[in-house]
Amino acid sequence: MSHALWRNAREQLGEPAFARAEDLRASIQQRRRRSYEAGRDDGRAAVRLVRDDGMLRWVYEPPARPRGAGGGRRSWRAVGLDPRETVERIAFPELGENAVTAGLVKLDHRLNPVLGNLGAPAQGLRRWDGQAWAPLPAGFMDTVQGRVLVLVHGTFSASAMYAKEFAATADGEALFERLTRAGDRYAAVLAFDHPTLSVAPWLNALALRDALAGCTAELDFVGHSRGGLVIAWLLRLAPTLPVRQALFVGSPLAGTSLAAPDKIGQALDTLASIADALAEGAVRAGRLMPGLESLSLGVAGLACVLGKVLALGSRTPLADAAVGLVPGLLAQGRIANNLELAQLWPLQGPATGVDVRAIGGSFKPSETHEPLWKLWKRINNLKGQAMYYGADLIFDQPNDLVVDSTSMSRLGDLTLAAPHWEDLGVSAQTHHTNYFQDLRVLNWLDGRLR
Repeated sequence: MSHALWRNAREQLGEPAFARAEDLRASIQQRRRRSYEAGRDDGRAAVRLVRDDGMLRWVYEPPARPRGAGGGRRSWRAVGLDPRETVERIAFPELGENAVTAGLVKLDHRLNPVLGNLGAPAQGLRRWDGQAWAPLPAGFMDTVQGRVLVLVHGTFSASAMYAKEFAATADGEALFERLTRAGDRYAAVLAFDHPTLSVAPWLNALALRDALAGCTAELDFVGHSRGGLVIAWLLRLAPTLPVRQALFVGSPLAGTSLAAPDKIGQALDTLASIADALAEGAVRAGRLMPGLESLSLGVAGLACVLGKVLALGSRTPLADAAVGLVPGLLAQGRIANNLELAQLWPLQGPATGVDVRAIGGSFKPSETHEPLWKLWKRINNLKGQAMYYGADLIFDQPNDLVVDSTSMSRLGDLTLAAPHWEDLGVSAQTHHTNYFQDLRVLNWLDGRLR
């Protein structure tokens, strides 16, 4: 299953994701070489995902280039042999530092294809029509009356994830049917598609504000992960919108350690390892994990976009600062001087009159669940672990594999308490990518969205 996950990511990140096909053809001189390998010697760079003692790691390979001096003779750089198992290899035209933003925009399109063919970052409101998310009719927001539910997705994701996640369990499917049943609780259920890497959450919020302009219906919001930050910024930037409540599910309201500027290389390795381990565990347990494909695609694509900049696997000042090239991640960094988060919550709280609630927990797998247990130990700063796994440590406190648990209930200097904060506690089953399969989360949403 894990190999299929990464093969699917490679196929989706095919040549059209980053360049024109004519730019990818190997030269005649290259193809005539006895050692020529299609896909390896075609002048493209590559990232390899290798298995390294319980972790997956991204290894950058610069493109093969001619070298040598004097006369007409030229030799070619040979790619060094690596004894570690290669899970997948993804070749791509090297972008260079000045093309990173363009690469992020294309990756956002690939992750969120709803509007990806329009030549601009994918964003827009969609309406559930009983079968799928469909474009809004002209003037819809000006005429809809009653109550409207708006769902906002997180990083590496798209609005399609909501229907898929709810459909993964019978309880979730039943709740989604109740929420979307015409004329029952809501006049309409909408989802907001938006780019999550190439722009910061506050820019997404401005786009959402514009999409909701003229709306007089009462609005309820549900945001998963980074989607919670988009909603939070909307409350900050559009205080006159008729918002009744905002519900955050596993949202990094005070940031996440995975987006800290000095850990971007480690974060890409960690996210790849998490997706791989969860995929293997889902197969063993016979569970559906619809969010893993978008996670693996996003991580693989980001490794391609940042490959040369990071020189993946190295520890350099440039690598430490590379997260600054990804606005969608930089805005989520759990650091003391995150100026965006410092501006998010005016007066240490949400907009007046809006009922803000959050839910989340922490994940700790069973010791019998390898390789997830081994991975969990490597990325968490447990007592006595730093001396062994220092290079892999990401979190210094409980987390759900992606977001620090304490960040989920922090609104600036204010910490949400019950009943505004629902603590799921420590779980061996529920983590960041499957909150909507937890019956407790479904019941919490059901109780609030009435």
